[in-house]
Amino acid sequence: MGEPAPPAAGDLHARRRARRPTSAEDAPRHVYLRTLCFVRDGDTVLLLRRRKPPNAGLYNAPGGKIEPREDPYDACLREVHEETGVRLSEARLRAILTVITQTTGAQWLLFVFVADRPPGPSDPVSTDEGDLRWVPLDEIPGLPVVSDIPLILPHLFTPGGGVLMGKIHCDNDDADSILDYEFRNA
Repeated sequence: MGEPAPPAAGDLHARRRARRPTSAEDAPRHVYLRTLCFVRDGDTVLLLRRRKPPNAGLYNAPGGKIEPREDPYDACLREVHEETGVRLSEARLRAILTVITQTTGAQWLLFVFVADRPPGPSDPVSTDEGDLRWVPLDEIPGLPVVSDIPLILPHLFTPGGGVLMGKIHCDNDDADSILDYEFRNA
C-alpha cells in the first residue's frame, strides 16, 4: 500500500481508504491535546528525530502536551523552548488536526503552528526527546517523517492561507498508521 498523496495547498478534497467508526462504542476513550511547531529559517525547517514512542525514529516538528490551564499558543512556545532551546517570540496557528485511532480509541487534537527562526544565537540543542536538525524543505519527502507531515506541509507555508482543518484516522497511536484523512480550509 503506497503513501497517501498530499493535498495541494488550498485543495478541499478528502481521501478515504478505510471504514470510519459509526457507533457510540467507537467513540474516543481519551482525548489528548498537543501542539506542533514548524520553525522555519529560509528554505529549512527544524525537525526532531524522536527517541520515544509514539513515532520513535521518525522526524517530526517540536511540540508536545498542552498542560492544565495552558492554552495551545503558550504550550507551543514552551514546548519549542523545552525541546530545542529556541525561544520564540511568536507563532502562527496554521492547522488543527484531529487524529482518531481505531485500536486504542484515542483521539489526538493537534494545534499546528509555524514560526520564523528568531534572530541571534538560537542554535537548537538536542534533548532526551531526540536529535534536532535544520532540514531543507525539499529533502523532507526523502526522510523518515511522521506520515502526516507530507500531507500538511504544502499548506503550512503558503502565504495568506487560512487554518487547515483535518481529520486523520489511524490504526494505532503512531501517526505512521494512517488509514484515511480529510482536509478543508477554515
